[in-house]
Amino acid sequence: MAGYARCLVSALKPTFLKAALTLSVVCALLLLIYAPTMLRQVGGGENPYMDDVGEAQVTLNVWGTLHHSGYPLWTISGNVFVSALRALGVPPEFAPTLHSTLWQLVALGVFFALLLHLTDDLVVAALSTFLLGLPRTIWFHAVVPEVYSLSLVFQVSLIALAVWRGVPIYRRVMLLALIGGMGVAHHRLVALLAPALLYAVLPEAWQALRSQPRRASLTALAALATSVVGFLPYVYLPLRAQGGAVWVYGDPSTWHGFWHEFIGAEAGFLFTPPRTLTDIFENASKTVTILWQELSPILLVPCAAALIALPFIRRYGRLGMTLWLAFGAHFVWLIALHRVVMPEAVSMVIVAVLLLALGAAWATLEHGMRYIGGALLATLNALILIALSAPFVTALTSDPVGVRAIEAAKRVPRDQGAPILMLPWGPRHTAVAFSVYVTGENADLRLVKHTADLAALSKAGTLYTLRDTFYRFPLDWWRAQLGTVHLSAPSLDVVQIATSPQRADQIEEIVAGVGLVSVTVCERAEGYRLDVRWAAVRPPERDLSVFVHLLGDESAVPLTQADSSAPVYGWYPTRLWQAGESVRDQYLLPKAERGTRLAFGLYWQQEDGSFESFTAREIALSEIEPCSSGE
Repeated sequence: MAGYARCLVSALKPTFLKAALTLSVVCALLLLIYAPTMLRQVGGGENPYMDDVGEAQVTLNVWGTLHHSGYPLWTISGNVFVSALRALGVPPEFAPTLHSTLWQLVALGVFFALLLHLTDDLVVAALSTFLLGLPRTIWFHAVVPEVYSLSLVFQVSLIALAVWRGVPIYRRVMLLALIGGMGVAHHRLVALLAPALLYAVLPEAWQALRSQPRRASLTALAALATSVVGFLPYVYLPLRAQGGAVWVYGDPSTWHGFWHEFIGAEAGFLFTPPRTLTDIFENASKTVTILWQELSPILLVPCAAALIALPFIRRYGRLGMTLWLAFGAHFVWLIALHRVVMPEAVSMVIVAVLLLALGAAWATLEHGMRYIGGALLATLNALILIALSAPFVTALTSDPVGVRAIEAAKRVPRDQGAPILMLPWGPRHTAVAFSVYVTGENADLRLVKHTADLAALSKAGTLYTLRDTFYRFPLDWWRAQLGTVHLSAPSLDVVQIATSPQRADQIEEIVAGVGLVSVTVCERAEGYRLDVRWAAVRPPERDLSVFVHLLGDESAVPLTQADSSAPVYGWYPTRLWQAGESVRDQYLLPKAERGTRLAFGLYWQQEDGSFESFTAREIALSEIEPCSSGE
């Protein structure tokens, strides 16, 4: 067995060609694994991982600017990359994803080169790099357009430069200053590596200072000036704002607006350190849980053991202490300021440090244990990570929230004056923005945020929003913006907000002052769409709910239902209606086998808990026609 291991070592003796081919195979395997999970649609969803994905898709397609702190280097490179891909026919939804994939592969390539340099072992470097590509947050940031893949490039590159043997200290200092400045300009948390980097180069830097004080001092000054170069891409922000870009975050055209974005002032409220020992332990527990989820217990334990042991291995003593400092700085940050940015994203460099420590310790084992036992354990851990990460990432990249928001925006009426769609900042807003500014599907909509002057806008056109907006901004908020508010649902998932009510003359009263003006029903693939127009005969006497039931021939028990606590998706109670006010309402009733008729009407709950209902109409399914396109 030992003889076979020695033959394998000899066959795998690294050369540039072997290393390049090995890295290519690792990257190709990862791409095959990533491919089914890549974001190919407009991003959306309520998960924090997806908060900024839609914004990035818009930004990289229209040469726009991102939220604080701007990330101009990522934005500029992304716009160039996406423009090139789109010229080749790549869809605008998918091209930004490939930009992040590219940077993640670069980060993995640097990691591979560093571990190969440290261990002189192709197998250890390849398997460690393969494992680094599989934790769920690193995987996620390889398959969606996000800034953290570039952050990982800078972080791994800085560690590599700091510990790389054989590079003259003056050259290393200048490269660290250049890449470090670019890294910190890209994302401020790259600065957390500073203690580790200083420790790694300190002996050689001190020796250079003692032997050549003048040259060392001049190099330090030159490095300081070089580090500032990384911030030059920030001129992109005011230039694009002043150049009339259609997608600009904030107002970087003014010094105040630029500085506000540069320092991330709007996130200042998150900079609140723990106040009690309980808070500290809670943040520490959350951080360990994140690492547990990223690496799985089977991989985290040996990684942690390797990190602990590495400083005591003579060959890797200084590397081990460097990795301790890198790990410690990020771990302390997550304990002290756990919520400032997504903690899972901050943990990406911790995962890289742990796997780097594991790879270095792995290379010290006997050949048989290193290649046979190590390969088996690496394969087992890879399968575990794939099983844990793939469903998680797939659920995020296939979330239909953004696509549904675009479809709902298409249903905003265009025949009642200039349509103005207010969507609060978030995944639905950025998804619809993609359809306005990139694909042009909703180019005739005026899209605004919740910070807009809605009172002025309501006088310039017809104001709409989507039904889910009211979870964040309820009716009272709208009243604070507009004064008197009247709601109506002109189409599925769409709410019209008006300052004066719509009126109806001929009203068929049902109960308690509320009547029916009209109803139309049509059949969609996913169910039956009801377009109901209610009205108040007089000021309604109580708040009424709406029932919509699919019934069979022999029973009054509904097969499916689309009930609502109040009209307009539950957001407009009947006691708020004025006499003569007409309110349009929409329902989508799911289909079911054995359904033969559709019934809808109004009901309320008595004080004893029983329900009293009043049927408005009952319609045979055989009479319902298919919906026309767009309904």
